[in-house]
Amino acid sequence: MNEREIKIVETALQLFSHYGVKKTTMSEIATAAGVARQTLYNAYDCKEQLIYDAVEHHVRKSANLISKECSELDDLGARLDVAFRHLSEKPCEMMLQMPHGEEILQIVEGIDKNKKRNIVRICNEAIGNVLEPFRDRLSLGNVDFDDLCEFIRMSFDQIRTKTEEKEQICRAYAPLRKMLENSVRA
Repeated sequence: MNEREIKIVETALQLFSHYGVKKTTMSEIATAAGVARQTLYNAYDCKEQLIYDAVEHHVRKSANLISKECSELDDLGARLDVAFRHLSEKPCEMMLQMPHGEEILQIVEGIDKNKKRNIVRICNEAIGNVLEPFRDRLSLGNVDFDDLCEFIRMSFDQIRTKTEEKEQICRAYAPLRKMLENSVRA
């Protein structure tokens, strides 16, 4: 994504969260992003595409931050905390602060399956990178490493989408963290 596209999707997300997706026009997005309306329409044919690109941009940004922050950490719990913070806690806090977050979530739920798979893949890879230094020491039994990454991502998703108050976020995550720490052999 180039800088102009990033500016457009971030501006769109701000407007959607403040005014709602239905009430925000493409012309308003173009004006707020400082681009011509035709430029916006050439890049995005609908609001749903803007939302998808905004979500994908934030997920990629989070994955990069996870990688960077975990590069200096040797402790599984600390590495999991980083992943949880970027993939669940921060997005949850952001959605709780958005007046029209529910409307955005509904649109995200309706996104094309292939696009959803791409976002899932990015998240699972980020979690896999978090766990990689411990891969040979994890007591997984018959559980495949990729399935574990999928389980963690799904757990993060559930915490993010089902949490109604900020205090619940960490309480919901604590058992998962402990279970994973306890699964590492010395």
